[in-house]
Amino acid sequence: MRNLTLVALGWLAMLPGLAQAQPVAASPTLLEAWLAWQEERQTRQAPAFDWAYSFALKANDAQGLEQRRRRLVAELEVLSNALALARDSDTADALTDWQRALSSLPALPARSPRRLGLPHLASDLRRNPAMGDIAALGTCQPPAWIETWTLEGVERLPWTPGMTADQALASLPAGATRGIDRVTLVTPLGETRDLGIAAWNHEAAPLAPGSRLVSRLPQRGLGGTVEGDLVNRELAAWLATRLPGDDCTIRDVE
Repeated sequence: MRNLTLVALGWLAMLPGLAQAQPVAASPTLLEAWLAWQEERQTRQAPAFDWAYSFALKANDAQGLEQRRRRLVAELEVLSNALALARDSDTADALTDWQRALSSLPALPARSPRRLGLPHLASDLRRNPAMGDIAALGTCQPPAWIETWTLEGVERLPWTPGMTADQALASLPAGATRGIDRVTLVTPLGETRDLGIAAWNHEAAPLAPGSRLVSRLPQRGLGGTVEGDLVNRELAAWLATRLPGDDCTIRDVE
């Protein structure tokens, strides 16, 4: 981490007029904005950034978040109503819980679902976006939970050191993953990864604080419907735009 910061500082020193960190709002690029904010924090003797829980929001990623959320809520309502008519009340209740959880999450604040922290940008300056493309940047304290979206609804579980996806799912009632053979892991970095959880496709994965596990509706059932296919494609992707914690500091870019 220190070496990457020194690389970034060295790069800035080569540019005329940029050897001194500028205010975040005046910084021409995201990397320089991170350096400026880092210098401010050091002046106040604030803790160093935890880059696994620091993020930025590109302006183009902010567009359409509310429309995507509303469509997911609507499709989940269609699915839960159909299940209720089919007298599958347990699954209907679970998807209704998903629907309520999504309805309670405002589109903003949000983060771009990718790494945009200083170490990542400093390792390849071609990734460094102009601040004109950035709507906000921020950092969170690592939370004490992981979150599951399963056939038992939405639940936050206490995170423990060394926690794995297997352990998290095993702590839920047996019905939480009945008929489910895949989940999507959403990391605090905003990255997503599909995991097999059945005997025939099992994959192990550690869980960092703030991770989310999202059940994928089975293709031979709900996932094979138009609505279920959209939920499988969009739910985890939308959750990847959520902040990686609850105690966050955000700098909006004007």
